[in-house]
Amino acid sequence: MPAAAIAATGGFAILVLEIVGARYLAKDFGSSFYVWVSQIGVVMIALAAGYYVGGALADRWQQLRRLAWLLWPTGLFTIAIPWLAPPVLDWIVNRHPADEPIPPLWQKLDPALGSGVIFFFPCFILAMLSPYLIRLTSQQLSHVGRVSGLIIAASTVGSIAGVFVAGYVLVDHLGLSAIFRWTGGLILLLGGVCWWAEPGAKTVPPETSS
Repeated sequence: MPAAAIAATGGFAILVLEIVGARYLAKDFGSSFYVWVSQIGVVMIALAAGYYVGGALADRWQQLRRLAWLLWPTGLFTIAIPWLAPPVLDWIVNRHPADEPIPPLWQKLDPALGSGVIFFFPCFILAMLSPYLIRLTSQQLSHVGRVSGLIIAASTVGSIAGVFVAGYVLVDHLGLSAIFRWTGGLILLLGGVCWWAEPGAKTVPPETSS
């Protein structure tokens, strides 16, 4: 099912950004426990928000092609992370006086702030895919459970692949900037798939009472 493949690709990209993002933040905030907590927490917030907004937009738009207009700027943003992020992270770090220790509270919150500015947006958009695809693919109320299970499972399988591919392959063989470029390119491609798949996509007909 094309919808399952789209969901799996989106899940893959989210987890690549989460794993590689934590590695990227470590350059400025260290590889402390707080960096991982911040990255995981921000991505989870982005997922929750994306699931909700994606479902609402699917009810309103009911067109797969609309996702392309969200995915394309997301892909460009992801490609540009190596250029956009350093000034932001430098500001977060350098706003503390150099001759004074960073307060313990900000040692915890600074990584979350950096993660939120950089990684919330792409993960938020990618999280919209699953509820959106469930809405478009479920043609009858009796099929919602089966379709939603398939889409969510596909997204989760993609996320599992993203964890291991990012942690075991990409980090070992590519620089962080290259990983962001490849991931951004994948998101752009995903937008193209949503655009070109639209003529064959079916929207959910309005429910009628029996």
